[in-house]
Amino acid sequence: MVTVFYRRIHVEHKERVPKKGPVILAANHPNTMMDPLLVALLCGRNPHFLGKSTLFNSKLAKAFFRSVHVLPVYRKIDAEKEMGKNAQVFERCYESLEAGNVLVIMPEGISQMDGTLHEIKTGTARIGLGAEVRNAFELGIQIVPAGINYSSPTEFFSDVHCRFGRPIDLREYQDLYEKDEYEAVYEVTNQIRDALAKLTTSVENSETANMLKNLKLIYKMELAIDLGFDDDLKQHDFSMTRGMADAINWYYAEHPGLFHQMDRRMTRYLAKVEGLELRDELLSTAQGHRTITRRAFGLLGVITGFPLYLWGVVNNFLAYRVPAHLVKFLGTSIEYLSTIKMLSGFVVFAFFYTLQSIGVWYLTGSGLLTTLYILTLLPAGLFARYYHDTMQRYRQHIRIFTLFLKRKTLMYEIIQERLALIGAIDKAKAEYMNRQEREESGPNVRVDDDEA
Repeated sequence: MVTVFYRRIHVEHKERVPKKGPVILAANHPNTMMDPLLVALLCGRNPHFLGKSTLFNSKLAKAFFRSVHVLPVYRKIDAEKEMGKNAQVFERCYESLEAGNVLVIMPEGISQMDGTLHEIKTGTARIGLGAEVRNAFELGIQIVPAGINYSSPTEFFSDVHCRFGRPIDLREYQDLYEKDEYEAVYEVTNQIRDALAKLTTSVENSETANMLKNLKLIYKMELAIDLGFDDDLKQHDFSMTRGMADAINWYYAEHPGLFHQMDRRMTRYLAKVEGLELRDELLSTAQGHRTITRRAFGLLGVITGFPLYLWGVVNNFLAYRVPAHLVKFLGTSIEYLSTIKMLSGFVVFAFFYTLQSIGVWYLTGSGLLTTLYILTLLPAGLFARYYHDTMQRYRQHIRIFTLFLKRKTLMYEIIQERLALIGAIDKAKAEYMNRQEREESGPNVRVDDDEA
């Protein structure tokens, strides 16, 4: 389900997850159930999980989550009176690690999609060190941090980037633990936090998160061209975004006044662009690097792909729209949107595909034709979504051309405002890069994989 919901799932350093032996995977947690599902899918092991106790409120849910090796955690915000049961949970975690299993833990304790890394709770370190203490530090437990980064976490057909960090070997903390248990727990927790900060594109607070969101819209392509990444943007997307996040954190700390001024300029500019029903990326001069040949092939693909697009729309439209309306009806929080879309989509698509296949069988009486029909449903639906996105870009080009004809002065003003904004960003970037060169004897636009 996850591999269908997301268009691209890119994983780095999977080899850092030991193929056998006890492992704790400690991941950031912006997207509720999607996060553990992705970690489980990408780690190459069959893990056990820790989940909040409220997931077990019904008999059906309890049976399901137990079947997929989820252990309940009793948090103060959910079940203060039942927190005493956590001693049993710790015991079961120890037993799982002693059996050589992988345990997935979200050490932030809560799921919030605000672009920041929240306080890392000590439970992960306490579980790992506790299991080692029970076994005289001979288990060899490795804590592997996992950074999950979404291009658009709530949207179908978006991208995910997962990076596994360097393992933290808990045997190295034996001497410190024997001297000071609390200091050992504190040190391991700090190691987890530092690793997740480097493996994710998180920033310091909501203000810097908003700046990062706007900067990605306005400046990512310019930065990619400047660094020579424009031909393989997806491959370098994480390192560029991580670099921008580091720069924003620095700018916020060093120049708070200029930061807020820049934030207001970017927000005001993007509001104007959105008011004209435009996308900023198509106003960028960086778009001009596409050759005429590539544009011609793109147009040819639009023409020849239209019949397949229609086939995909006819057979997937209703099933595609139902989950979106369900989310609106439920009025759920943003952290649960993608989970509800994916789970309801699985049920809804299975239902519609079954009905449609029965209909084809009834009309044709042919098992071969029905089988071929079934095989085309999902690929045609995915192509229809890709085709729709492509057509949206062409519509944007047409709208820009129309606005230049009808509202030339306004369009020139917006472009000039954009150029001035890019100039201000370039100036801030140059100051940041100069500071990095002085401090580290070299620019640090990209994250060093070895540091994580």
